Amino acid sequence: MLVERYQDVMYGTAFLMTRNHASAGEATQEAFLRAWRALAGYRGGSLRAWLVRILVNQVISSARRKSLESVPLEDVAEARFLEQSGDDPAVETERLLEREAVQRALQGLSEEQRQVVTLRYFAELSVEETAAALGIRQGTVKSRLFRALERLRGILAAQGANGLGAGERGGLG
Repeated sequence: MLVERYQDVMYGTAFLMTRNHASAGEATQEAFLRAWRALAGYRGGSLRAWLVRILVNQVISSARRKSLESVPLEDVAEARFLEQSGDDPAVETERLLEREAVQRALQGLSEEQRQVVTLRYFAELSVEETAAALGIRQGTVKSRLFRALERLRGILAAQGANGLGAGERGGLG
């Protein structure tokens, strides 16, 4: 039941952190196994935040043990584009360009900023859940998010000034 309910958010979070499908799959599977073993120690609160915290710790520990192979951004974007079906090709192309721009901009953030943005906006955790998943205070999450979003806006604006179309500027306000 846990896997069925949370596998998409867990895998998506792992992929955004590792940028590698195989590593994301391994981290997700290992995180679920660790969660299963530690289920007796679960003390309530947000189950999603607890699971994501296990996942984040798994990804970090895996990264320490080995150098993760990264997938070129173009491969990720192409795979995502091919996964989409039934939409207008022009709309899909616009979405693809926006995602590529945001992915490039995310690489300009510090690891801490990238983590809070990934958990808050891509894994759709609340500020409270993000803080619990990372083991930091809610105020720290908020300040990192503020700085990260400011940095992302600057990066995306610079990308736009360097010849990107309006649709490639992303949806960060």
